Amino acid sequence: MFKPQIYIEPDFDNDFFNKAPDASYEEVIVEGVAPDNYHAMSIYPEYFKIDGKWIGVAESRMDTVPVIKDDKIEVVEFRNLQVGDRVIVGRSEDGSEGIYLYTDGFTTSQNKGDIFQFRSGRTRETAFSKDYDELFQILKYERANNGHIVWVVGPNVAMDDRTRFYFSQLIKAGYVDALIGGNTLATVDIMKGLKSNDSRISQRGSYSLYETKQDYITISKIREAGSIKKAVEKKIIKEGIMKTLVDLKVPYILAGSIRDRYPLPETINNVYNAQDLMRSETRKATLLICLSSVLFTIACGNMTPSYNIFDDIVRPVYIYSVDLQEFSVNKLTDRGTLEVKTVVTNVHDFIYQLADVLG
Repeated sequence: MFKPQIYIEPDFDNDFFNKAPDASYEEVIVEGVAPDNYHAMSIYPEYFKIDGKWIGVAESRMDTVPVIKDDKIEVVEFRNLQVGDRVIVGRSEDGSEGIYLYTDGFTTSQNKGDIFQFRSGRTRETAFSKDYDELFQILKYERANNGHIVWVVGPNVAMDDRTRFYFSQLIKAGYVDALIGGNTLATVDIMKGLKSNDSRISQRGSYSLYETKQDYITISKIREAGSIKKAVEKKIIKEGIMKTLVDLKVPYILAGSIRDRYPLPETINNVYNAQDLMRSETRKATLLICLSSVLFTIACGNMTPSYNIFDDIVRPVYIYSVDLQEFSVNKLTDRGTLEVKTVVTNVHDFIYQLADVLG
């Protein structure tokens, strides 16, 4: 039976930590601009000494800064900094400036060296049976223990009828707590699930990601209905991934692209609004599974904490990247995520395997 790794905190009773100075801070003068010598957060657990006490930080992630808020530290994106925010400054991470980056919290004598390091050499020739077995156990554990399973899904998942069906079954079985994707994913899925017998709407015959006339007709029908949800309620959409999400009230976020010339009503075209909504789900994630979507995978990987605090317990956030291209999966492992696993296979086989065991 799968159990999350046990986190061991640093020994803050050590004289070194007791003698360390408090962390310094500077206030933000211009909105969205960090002060000089700001401390940039990493993917690792970090602690800051404030008023003589070492304080740990939840939701640590890259491209952010630590801000002192009352008696805790919040991790804030640069663009969200407000005038007067107290940003911790200092570049040393060994405790000498009241900043301590900790890399051994999940390390034991059995797994020492496996955590907090890049996983390389994963290719089409790699045997992934062990990874599948582990993922089966993690999924079962998260569902049974109120985990938050977030899926990042590329349009290929919607282009195969069996994959659409099996992924819908995973949603119905409770293994999807949120979905992040783009306009094309939803459009292709809805195209296949429309109730209309309109001969102009044909099934895609290729795996091209370029918008087609059928896409425009599909989007027009949904816009005419008012939204994906309303199209489901009006029984315009017969079946599919989006319908299952709506029926079960599973949140989904459709982030727009510079390529989107005609988006669905729910597609979020403002990139920062899309980021905020995506981050609202990834910050809660206990497990992130990314399927065949390079840009979305990299974006979500960067905004997902590598560890988090759930019910006062520090634990790693498990991240999986699945793609047929070795280049694509390795883009996420390059960030050094605590528990990123890569599986080099087509997403259709991947979903079949999961549904066969879990569905």
